[in-house]
Amino acid sequence: MINKIIAFFKNLYSVEKEETEILDGTYFHEDYFRQVEFCPKENLEFLKKENNEVNKFAEEHSDGIGFTDIYVREENNQKTIHEKQIKLSDLNLILLNLGLEKIEKVYTGYSSFREVCENTIAYKFDEAEIFVVTENDLVKDFFITGFRFYENQEIKIKLEEILYRIGTEYDLILNDWDLTEIIDLNDRKEIKKYLNEEF
Repeated sequence: MINKIIAFFKNLYSVEKEETEILDGTYFHEDYFRQVEFCPKENLEFLKKENNEVNKFAEEHSDGIGFTDIYVREENNQKTIHEKQIKLSDLNLILLNLGLEKIEKVYTGYSSFREVCENTIAYKFDEAEIFVVTENDLVKDFFITGFRFYENQEIKIKLEEILYRIGTEYDLILNDWDLTEIIDLNDRKEIKKYLNEEF
């Protein structure tokens, strides 16, 4: 059963990729915005509580096919990534030195609708992408797509290195809202577990 679920997500991702290859940049579906996001480590306890609330809400509002209501994530009472004062110029240097391709034109949308994301750039390695939204050369939003479901071990090792470097450089954790899991990016074992779909 788990293999069928993994195959479903792989197919879903490849279909979306095919739909967007014609663009002169890269694209993320609007549902992916900050769905797997870098967060200040200071938010660890807050995120644990919020992930528990999401899980509780999902159990209470699942009808077996979908959900009967929408959960709005709490944004207050936590340190924002913007407050970390991460300079885009510094982050850019780190990601380029790690071998990622920089993509200056980023689109978002849904179905056939597309629009350019202002003040947003992306960095890509294979099919994995990092999206950075900026304000006055500081990182405002910072999230990823496509980092899981790889079979190639060399790619996984590279993705582990990318996540570990970002985490240790800026003292960040990764929160995956789909899985309601927090990944300590200062811990290679945690990163490996995440990349190997062991959550």
